[in-house]
Formats: sequence, structure tokens, C-alpha cells
Amino acid sequence: MGIILLPPTFAEQEQAQPGKALFLQYCQDCHGPQRDGRGALRPFLEQDPANLTSQMTQTKTDQELFSIIKKGRGEMHGWADTFTDEQVLDLVRYIRALSP
Repeated sequence: MGIILLPPTFAEQEQAQPGKALFLQYCQDCHGPQRDGRGALRPFLEQDPANLTSQMTQTKTDQELFSIIKKGRGEMHGWADTFTDEQVLDLVRYIRALSP
């Protein structure tokens, strides 16, 4: 049986707001406004950006997501020089608050 992901609670959505602002400014061009990996820059990339609402992303641990954002993975560069650890955690909270 697969993992069931529950919709975010209101509190989780409120905690995700700082991460949403960062996402809109820095991430949506690749990951897309629907967070499905279909951003405007997708045609110019060799790999499709991650679908942040997918079960594959949502089942990663917070530490895995934190590490991917900080260090990068594949074509995605790391954001360690741009974001503080707290901002990376804000992005992780936003990713967690996404409904599948």
C-alpha cells in the first residue's frame, strides 16, 4: 500500500509563507508556478526539474530536501551562497505544505 499524504493544515500553510516568497522569487522559473517541474526554463535544461508536489519529493526527509537545496543536485546548483540555513528551512516548510 502506498503512502497517503494529507493536505496541509492551516498552521502549516501559515508557516510556509516565507518559503513561498523565496520560491516565487528564485525557484518557480525552473520548478514552475504549479510546482510541477514545468517552469519557463524547463526547455533549456537537460534534466526536468523536480515535481515538488510528487510523492517522490514529498517522501524525502527534511534533511534530504535541505541538503539538495543547499548543495544542489544534477543540474540544480546549490543555494548555500544565497540562502541562510533559516531560509532553506523556510523552503523545506513550503515544499512540505504543498498538496499532492
